[in-house]
Amino acid sequence: MNRKERRRLQKENTPSSLHAPYDSALNVNIITQSLNKANVALSMGNPELAANIIDEVLQSDPNNPDALNLKAALLMSSSEVAEAIRIFTKVIKIVPNFAQAHFNLGSALTIDGKPKRAIKSLQQALKIEPDYADAHYNLANALRQIEKTDVSIKHYSQTLRINPDHSGAATNLASAHLELGQPNEAYEASLQAQTIEPGNRDALAFTAIAATEKGDKQTSARILKPDLLVRPKQFDISPGFDSLAAFNAALVYHVLTHPTLAKNPHNKATRNGQQTGNLALGDQGPVAELQEMIGEALDEYLEAINSDKEHPYPLLIPKLTKIDIWGTVLGAQGHQAAHMHRAAWVSGVYYAKLPDVMHSGENGNAGCIEFCRPPDEFPCTQQHDVKIIQPQEGTMVLFPSYIYHRTIPFKSTDKRISIAFDLQA
Repeated sequence: MNRKERRRLQKENTPSSLHAPYDSALNVNIITQSLNKANVALSMGNPELAANIIDEVLQSDPNNPDALNLKAALLMSSSEVAEAIRIFTKVIKIVPNFAQAHFNLGSALTIDGKPKRAIKSLQQALKIEPDYADAHYNLANALRQIEKTDVSIKHYSQTLRINPDHSGAATNLASAHLELGQPNEAYEASLQAQTIEPGNRDALAFTAIAATEKGDKQTSARILKPDLLVRPKQFDISPGFDSLAAFNAALVYHVLTHPTLAKNPHNKATRNGQQTGNLALGDQGPVAELQEMIGEALDEYLEAINSDKEHPYPLLIPKLTKIDIWGTVLGAQGHQAAHMHRAAWVSGVYYAKLPDVMHSGENGNAGCIEFCRPPDEFPCTQQHDVKIIQPQEGTMVLFPSYIYHRTIPFKSTDKRISIAFDLQA
């Protein structure tokens, strides 16, 4: 037997396990690189590419916990929550001490309306990783869903201890204190949120409410300043229409026949009424003309509020390039509960049709829009100054998105039809 044959036989008879560590390490390295590429694709706004990369990884390693975790997170972001929950549960069976998987499962269960199960998952994540800031934050939010607001405060505070720049924890801490009737603590938390994120709409709203509740109406008035910041504009005609009445009639028809019009939509302020989806999508009809009118009103509005050199908010408003616009239909006793628009900078509403009781003026402020009254979930003990605007058909009102507002219920068989909008950066 020559030397070459001996080497061949030696190679053939070498146990495969001797090569396994090298091969395994090589495979792990390739998978890690692939998952890094998937994360880069996600950060660049390309979830389809990320999903393809993850699926390729799972073809070669079906039980890879990191790939499964990332796949489930993608499913959750695309509202496939049930499937995401199934996969997160599978990941935890593979790696029981995977803190992020427990966190993700808890987040998915919260979205799925199962806060008690979510709490258990988030608590498990914190048992594995006690300083997991986002787990403390999501746990606090889940606790509030089951009315354990007092316990949630501990976890919001823990979030801020670990991550002092977590503006969401600071604003939610403020609202939790307001729910518990603790204005001094709410005031401090909302000021902290403003320091972290100047212009934070929640923080501004909560600071104003807490200030009044602790006896400091001057601070509240400086923040809200409704006589300057809440501004109505009356239109007499619309571009492309012979009269304002014709324009309003077209808007009313567009809203009432819109395919997205739904009764009492979930997680919205509308009560005993209907609301559409985003009217800026699809066939806009007369909404296109309304958007031109909004642009004109916005220019005037920004010029007016920037005349106040003391209020910080006007200077913080960035260039507004996006619009979300929707129709609201209210009937007898229909109204909108007090709410604000935290995702926008400037919000507004246009009145296309008003009920007869608002034309006659015999029912006081019924059907009007009221600003600066806190929402019902805050048990306020002080009198809060409010501003009421009595609109006409053709009135548009613009205001900072952080100011709470509501509609006053009315009794009528007529409809009150308005188009609200949010202007975003």
